[in-house]
Amino acid sequence: MKKIEAIIKPFKLDEVKEALQEAGLQG
Repeated sequence: MKKIEAIIKPFKLDEVKEALQEAGLQG
């Protein structure tokens, strides 16, 4: 869902980056 939010709200890229970083750390 984060990807969809990123497309709809490009100004929330910071939040998306944080989510991706968390996913990367967990991975």
